[in-house]
Amino acid sequence: MIYITGDTHGGIDMRKLLLKEVTGRLTAQDHLIICGDFGFIWHNRHESMKEKKWLKWFSSMPWTTLFIDGNHENFPRLCSYPQREWHGGQVHEIRSNVLHLMRSQIFTIEGNTIFTLGGAASHDRGPSIGDPASIVGKGWWAEEIPAQQELDAADAVLEEHGRHVDYIVTHCLPTSMQTIIKGDTFAKDALTEYLQHVQDTVTYEHWYCGHYHKDIDLCHNTTVLFSRVIPLGCTVSCSPPMNGNPIYHVGDQIMYLSNNEVCCGTILHVFPWGKMRIQNQPAYELQEEKEILAEDQILGYSI
Repeated sequence: MIYITGDTHGGIDMRKLLLKEVTGRLTAQDHLIICGDFGFIWHNRHESMKEKKWLKWFSSMPWTTLFIDGNHENFPRLCSYPQREWHGGQVHEIRSNVLHLMRSQIFTIEGNTIFTLGGAASHDRGPSIGDPASIVGKGWWAEEIPAQQELDAADAVLEEHGRHVDYIVTHCLPTSMQTIIKGDTFAKDALTEYLQHVQDTVTYEHWYCGHYHKDIDLCHNTTVLFSRVIPLGCTVSCSPPMNGNPIYHVGDQIMYLSNNEVCCGTILHVFPWGKMRIQNQPAYELQEEKEILAEDQILGYSI
């Protein structure tokens, strides 16, 4: 089976993969896709001790870890790993079972065609915030946005497949979808505009991305992932809560059902392992009512 999840950020957001619901479930026949910001290829010159430790952990797991690049990657180092063909597309081999799914590729994995196009604009560093301290090669790389030839290659491979794939995996969203989740706080750019072109001209079953640090279904066939680990083809709304791995955070505005009415609230406290009567899933205390909700009682973000 193929599973998919969001950013891991070089270990900062690894908790989701350390839970027994993942380590005890995935087998040698399974694949796990990370939707960008893998972050374990980061040190300027070589694999650091921390990177070696985490990459050893990944390689010791029975499943095959696959990741697209996000914006928080060391691109020169990432591209220095051996390149080879794998399941119909090009990969960088980090370890024998840890592979970077390169941009502008279509892979056939377990009978599913998957189009990959990594990259995104950084909104916490670099030119987007006019940060003079962000020196190229020290936390920010211009390659975070695909070059025009990479976008041309993406269009060519999509044409070869009749502009139809089963799944699309990117780090960021098309412009129209990004506006839904971020409003005008994230500006459109060459990549989001190209992805808009893909959305408008390609048929697909489902689109998955990371980048926005939320777990949310934007529509019936577009899902943003961060903390959830779900089977490919599934949505956030149809996947069960993971005990110890809450998807909502303090300050999030959420919708929930109370006395058959849809209400809105703000999360005041998060209890990853449940609270009082709520067991086996995260629980949340609301600021307005001081009410404790189970994660499966929450309808979603009030965006």
